[in-house]
Amino acid sequence: MAFTPFMILLGVILPVGSTLAWKRGQIGRAAYQMRFVFALAVALALLVWVMQTGRSLMGPIGLFLGAWIVFGASLDIWMRAQRKWDRLLRLPRADWGKAVAHGGLGVTMFGIAGLMAWQVEDIRIAEVDTPFIVGGFELELKGVDRVQGPNYLSTMGRVILRKDGAEIAVLNPEKRNYPVAQMPTTEAAIDYRFLRDVYVVIGDPQEGGGWTLRTYIKPLANWIWAGVLLMALGGFLSLSDRRFRVGAGASKRRTRTVAAE
Repeated sequence: MAFTPFMILLGVILPVGSTLAWKRGQIGRAAYQMRFVFALAVALALLVWVMQTGRSLMGPIGLFLGAWIVFGASLDIWMRAQRKWDRLLRLPRADWGKAVAHGGLGVTMFGIAGLMAWQVEDIRIAEVDTPFIVGGFELELKGVDRVQGPNYLSTMGRVILRKDGAEIAVLNPEKRNYPVAQMPTTEAAIDYRFLRDVYVVIGDPQEGGGWTLRTYIKPLANWIWAGVLLMALGGFLSLSDRRFRVGAGASKRRTRTVAAE
């Protein structure tokens, strides 16, 4: 929890700081240029806050920070191109690297906000051929099989995942036991999608019938990894800027010359 305030503070000041010229920047002027971007991010957060009912404020706050950073990075690269489309492709790679990296941080904040605010977790005794609803999805345990693996014995479930009555996936969660190591493991079945992931974990059989089944719905989980990849891509773009390579070479040559003297 102590990390959260620092990330919020970083998210607030990052778009303004990235637009400041080195040693010549004026914070008031930079903030004024981004007033419309700030208003758009606030409007998005308010919209989400109004649409959700009885949920944490972490979702709207996280979406505001993510939108503020992404929109701010977009405005920054647009201003560096002097608001001309034909100049965008001629910008240095370092400028593009900074914009992509900052946008990646914003996308990561979207993903974290989704997980913190709207994750759904459910644990129940699931009966075979008895559908149940979790977070707007319908799940149905169709059966449980004993499967022999290369070096393990597996209890494998077969779960049908439906949305609005249409089947969208067949999930096979497993509970494995390795006889040699005497080590049980749980293998979650995951349905990956752009806006959410659905995890299903099977547990032990119950005396009265049925099986323990855990279900997790994680909104925007993949966005965290996408944001990290964008940040890494931004770093590589910046490192590939020829100006930095030339400067590094010149610095080495000057060092060797001074050492020779």
